[in-house]
Amino acid sequence: MIEVYGAEDLEGNSPLYISFDGRILEIVLRSGMHTELARYPINWLKKMEIEDNGDKGRTLKYTMKFQAPVGFFTFVSGGENLGELVDAVNSAINPF
Repeated sequence: MIEVYGAEDLEGNSPLYISFDGRILEIVLRSGMHTELARYPINWLKKMEIEDNGDKGRTLKYTMKFQAPVGFFTFVSGGENLGELVDAVNSAINPF
């Protein structure tokens, strides 16, 4: 299982937690006083990539086959193993 922790700003606001067990991508985030959980089976995902924004952090972008076509999360702090997550997800999406 790969786990990624991070936040959308340097003060740790809007913390993110993403996990991937080879079959399900789970995203947990805080929005105000609410916590949201999204679970995506690997067969729903089309592509995942990281965009480097310099001082503004890195953005994790993913494309879905259906439902919400595109999603993204910005990591200003944390997210040290985003590359490992992206490699694992893309390998699971495209096994050959």
